[in-house]
Amino acid sequence: MSDIIWLLTSPRIPAGLLTVEAWDALQDAEVVAAFFESPTVEAVRDAGIDVELVEDAAEFIETGGVWIVGEDGDEELREALAEYVAGGEIELEIVYGSWDPPGARLLDLVEAVARLHAEDGCPWHQEQTHETLGPYLLEESYEVLDAIANGDAEELREELGDLLFQPLLHASLAEDFDIDDVAGDLVEKIIRRHPHVWGDADPDDLYQHWNEAKAAEKPHRDHPADGVSRQLPSLSLAAKVIERFHDQGEPLELPELPDGLKLEADEVGDFLLAAVAAARAAGVDPELALRKSITDRAGLERLDPQGHVAEAIEH
Repeated sequence: MSDIIWLLTSPRIPAGLLTVEAWDALQDAEVVAAFFESPTVEAVRDAGIDVELVEDAAEFIETGGVWIVGEDGDEELREALAEYVAGGEIELEIVYGSWDPPGARLLDLVEAVARLHAEDGCPWHQEQTHETLGPYLLEESYEVLDAIANGDAEELREELGDLLFQPLLHASLAEDFDIDDVAGDLVEKIIRRHPHVWGDADPDDLYQHWNEAKAAEKPHRDHPADGVSRQLPSLSLAAKVIERFHDQGEPLELPELPDGLKLEADEVGDFLLAAVAAARAAGVDPELALRKSITDRAGLERLDPQGHVAEAIEH
């Protein structure tokens, strides 16, 4: 009865970074074999260990040794070995030389997007710009919200994938940065804004930490709503602007509800719907009316469409 070690490795990890268990098995084996050349095979050879490339694994099965599994999983051989194991003809040990860390499949996604934009990639993707892709980013965001509202986990998983696709596409089009720059900046921001996690700050003051970090990152901002996107729908824009003024300790002067009217949480939707109907009856577009009202009351005319103070841009 032969002993075979089935050596599994991850193609997403540098080939030479194998476990001690894997290197010990390779050093002790009389025979190390594989079907094809691979980075792992090259790394093992570089370590002074001979690797045989075979077309037929029958002789290897008889003698035993370490089999370096290919990136495709060598499924036919695996199934054949399972039959030999069931018949008591071989003893099979599975050794993990390396394995995928959490998030490893993101590397596959980055590679797939790069392939789309290669010279021999997808003509449609090669014609796109940040501007032409913009609507898809918005559309995919709303589809994620639909999946959340539907409570469908499989749908949410799919839609999150479609949404994740968008930042990678934009990063691949950029000339001054790439997806690693985007990820690196984000990691730094997350750590900076959570000193109660990456430090000894008091977690009870987490909102204070967050706001202080944002203020330090954007010292040029001198308007409570600076940085709020003007692309938001007016209802979301109004809610965000009111929140920003409140957080700054400068609550906006807002119109009051009619005397005696007090809304419960489950009545707000119908109230807003009634307001939309009233706007239509008055011949007014409710979206534009609300946008004008929040713009006037919050002084948003000082901000450019991206939510930055216009005067700062002029200088």
